Amino acid sequence: MFALLAALLLDAATPLAPLPHSPDLYVSGFFSSSVQRFYGPRSANNGARPASALSDAFYVRPVARRPWGLAFGPDGNLYVANYGNGSEAIVRVQGPFSANAGQASVVVDAGRFFDVAFGPDGNLYASGNGPVLRYDIVTGAPLGEFTHGYTLHDARAMAFGPDGNLYIAHYDDCVTGPTGCTGSLGEIVRFDGLTGDFLDVYVHSGQSGLTWPYDLAFGPGGALFVANTTATTNNILRFDRSARVRAVGNAGSAVFVTHPGLYPLAIAFGPDYNLYVSSNSDNSGSDGAILRFDGRTGAFIDVYVASVEGGPRGIAFGVGAR
Repeated sequence: MFALLAALLLDAATPLAPLPHSPDLYVSGFFSSSVQRFYGPRSANNGARPASALSDAFYVRPVARRPWGLAFGPDGNLYVANYGNGSEAIVRVQGPFSANAGQASVVVDAGRFFDVAFGPDGNLYASGNGPVLRYDIVTGAPLGEFTHGYTLHDARAMAFGPDGNLYIAHYDDCVTGPTGCTGSLGEIVRFDGLTGDFLDVYVHSGQSGLTWPYDLAFGPGGALFVANTTATTNNILRFDRSARVRAVGNAGSAVFVTHPGLYPLAIAFGPDYNLYVSSNSDNSGSDGAILRFDGRTGAFIDVYVASVEGGPRGIAFGVGAR
């Protein structure tokens, strides 16, 4: 009994081991044709991480004319979607643990894409104008259209959810009617993650204030978070898995983050379970920052990266810690 008590007291007095370092944060610079790298939240220092033979925080430059979405693949490399004209539709950048870290090569040479992701089959998925396309990760060979059964206009972002299905941030700026454009539509659409069959409109246009979804991400608890821009107040919406049936027009019920000057273009959860937001002054400006918010409450924590050269778009945390 006394031995057990002494052991407990000794254990309580023993300093806990420090948390391991976290992966770096990678951000695409839209107008600087770059991917920039910054320290992770548990690194010794926050801020720019200079890469070997490169200046400032650039991990690779140039990478594509207008880089947008980022995703690390099962091979440990970084994949970059290009929404600008050019032959670098999807670029592979050698990951931080490879022999040639930061070296870029073209995987897909045709198309314009907002986002890239990896499916349960390990292949590469790309979203842009129209259906989501699928490619072989090794050769880059096209495997055809993946989504079907529902017409997509601008598939701004995508993510495979905890149910294994594919969720699309969909926007149409010209919903057609008998007399032409009748307005715009922003919604989250769900497709079967294995077959690409249309399942449902998971969040309808106008539901909880959803107007223009730029990006989406799933939180550690499985809730869906959406970067949402509106004519008045931009925000981050949260939809719990059991609460997505909220009535259309129930404005404000799903608002997770509001912040002065927020223009959210991309979101990602970090290794500290907090929410990181790529925010620009507007959709076309060349300045912007990475903001950090509490992943449980949505409270503002800090400006994690004060300036991303060329304006931030896609964000992703790397694989492993260095």
